[in-house]
Parts: sequence; structure tokens; C-alpha cells
Amino acid sequence: MITPITKNPFKTSFLSAFVITPGILPFNDQEIVRYDHELSRFEQIFLNPDIEKSLISKNELLASYSISKAELSSLTLKEAQDVYNLVLANSDYDFVSIKLKNGKKLTQKDYDKLEYFNIAKTFRNLNQNPFTFEDLSPQLILTLHQNLTQGLDIFEKYLTEFTVYKSGSWRDNDNIRVGKYIPAHYKEIEVAVQELINWLKTNKTITAVAIFHTALYGLHPFNNGNKRVCRMLEHILLRQLGINQKNLYSTSYYYHKQKPRYYKYLLYSLERKNLNHFVSFAQEAIMLSMISVVKTSLEAKRNEFLNSQTADPTTRIILKPLIKRKELQFKHLFKNVDKKMARQTFVTNLQKAAEKQIITRKDQGRSTYYSLNSPFPEEETISSWLLFIKKKLHYIPDELLLA
Repeated sequence: MITPITKNPFKTSFLSAFVITPGILPFNDQEIVRYDHELSRFEQIFLNPDIEKSLISKNELLASYSISKAELSSLTLKEAQDVYNLVLANSDYDFVSIKLKNGKKLTQKDYDKLEYFNIAKTFRNLNQNPFTFEDLSPQLILTLHQNLTQGLDIFEKYLTEFTVYKSGSWRDNDNIRVGKYIPAHYKEIEVAVQELINWLKTNKTITAVAIFHTALYGLHPFNNGNKRVCRMLEHILLRQLGINQKNLYSTSYYYHKQKPRYYKYLLYSLERKNLNHFVSFAQEAIMLSMISVVKTSLEAKRNEFLNSQTADPTTRIILKPLIKRKELQFKHLFKNVDKKMARQTFVTNLQKAAEKQIITRKDQGRSTYYSLNSPFPEEETISSWLLFIKKKLHYIPDELLLA
């Protein structure tokens, strides 16, 4: 057995302890680029313009929301949408100052809203005016941190157990811990950040961006707000490499949906000084986020098909689960409406839908499966991609496997 080559890509004292083994990563850059190109072709040929427009607008909201939820924000998606609308209407709106001028105390909810306001505003500005690899510098990273955290330290007076940000400044202490992990000594941060930037500029690859993300978080260059900075940098740098050009998806949203695994692999990488764990997870996030775009298109077309085939609200309720799932057993379809609908009503409507050829029925042993009677190109695309990805990943969410 040939032992994969392990590399130590950095030289500064702290970073030099981190290793990466490219040969054991699930994907190489060529494979990721190939599927990104396939997604572009799919978008050009099959993606409905209305669905594409919806994906682009929702992605900015969801990516910003996901980054805020990584910071344990209590905001609901509806509340985030309301704040996001403020960003769209007036990016200079200062609701915190207005509340203070009216003599009111600030609350945790105010903090969460301002945190999200900063994230959404910064994310929107960067998508509209992205930086390049050549622009990347320690000062740019400091400015990014400042934009993401401005005004938040005022909440130190109002919230308990508050970790100050020192917005736009490097960490100046060694009090920070991530679980049991001890980040770099604060005096090493500036030199190490510069080395990371120099290394990335000579290694402009998708895998290198994931390494950069992991190593920068390992340094923990800021007192607070490190995840925000790392995720923002990752998103823009990947797009600068030509990935996700239409901004149809976000790895941050995948990280949010897989939050326990996100933290697990991030801590594995930090505690073991082994970049492989989180870099592999970042590659997984990119590949499965691409499939999620196709899945969203598929669900929209299934929904359109269902609406075009029947105006009966009861039938639509019964068949609605088949928008997200390719097929379902009788018992699982009924489970969705159990206690809301009589079994005979359910059976009658299901039979009528089959007679009208809205759905197809498949008997397999003692089980009966139903699916919408309209194949879409998205189904073949998802099936083909998963055939390849299953060979590479140990984990794929059920929502993709059963689409």
C-alpha cells in the first residue's frame, strides 16, 4: 500500500503544524470544475428564468441568514427577511441609534438584527463589487471584519457574557478558545495572515481556498466574528475562480443545514492540526450545493405540473409530498394527512389522481409506490451526478438521495 503524501504548506511557527493530504480528499479541482460547467449548461438549457431569478435573490438572503445563524442568532427567517428589506431600501439605515435616541434599552433581538444587517449589507456589496485574488491583503481582511461587526460592541453594556469584537482590529490577547483548541499566539497573527495570503495567491485553486478558510479560522485572527470573515472570503474567492458565476448557491447555506457536521469537522481539523477534515467537508458543500440547484428546479416544475393537472385542493394536499420526493409508499403519503382527512377520502382522491394519470402506481412486493406522472430532465441529471458523488462521499442528505 502506498502512503499518500502529506504536506506542510506553511512555514510560520503556528501554521507549520497543520498538514494536508491532497490524495485522500474526496474530489480534485478538475472534477469540481467539470460539474460546475455541467451546472452552467443545465442552467442555460433547462432552468426556467423565473426559477433562476428566484434562486439568485433567495441565495443572498439565505447565505447571509446562514452566516448569522452560525453565530447562534435567534432571528427567524421571516425576521431576517424584514431586516434584509431594510438593506435593500436603505443600506445606511441605523435603527440602533434611532432606538437609543428615543431612550430605549437595547435587547438581544436588537443585537441579532444589527449583526444580520451588517452581514447582509456586506454580502450584497461584495457580490456587486467583488475583490480579486490580487486585491486580497491583511488590510482588506481587517476592513471586511470592520464592515461585518461595526456597531456591535455597544451591546457590551446591555448583554451578559458578551465577547467584544474590537471591530477591524487583530486579536490582541490569548484568551480565546474554540472548544479545547488554542489558537495562534496573538503576536503571530499578522505574519501568519500575510503568509496565508501569499500562499493563496500562488495557489489559486478551489482546494486552496478551502485550505485558506480552514487555516485562517485556525489562526482565529479576531476577538470575535472569525466564522463570518472566513465564509465571506470563501464565497467571493470561489466566484473569482469561476465557480458559481450566477450566484445560484452558497456553501454557507449548506454549512447551516449541516451545522452539527460543520462544527465537528472544523474542530477535527483544528484540534488535530489536520486540514483534511474541513477541506473535505468544504468540497462536499460545493458539490452538493450544485445538486441542490437542480433539485430546486425539479421541485418548481413538479409543483407547476401538479397545479396544471388538478384544481382540487384535497388532491393537491395529498400529492404535495411528491414535489420533494420522487416516489412515496402509500403509508407515507397517508401519514402526511392522517388525522386531517378520512382514510376513505384519501383513497378515493388517490385513485382519481391515478385514473387521470396525474400519478403512476408501482407495486413492489407488499408495498405500493406513487410518483408524479411527468419525468423531468432534472431527475436524470441528479441521478447521474449522484452516481459519481456516491463513490466519493460517505454521506449524502436524504433530501437529495430521494429527490
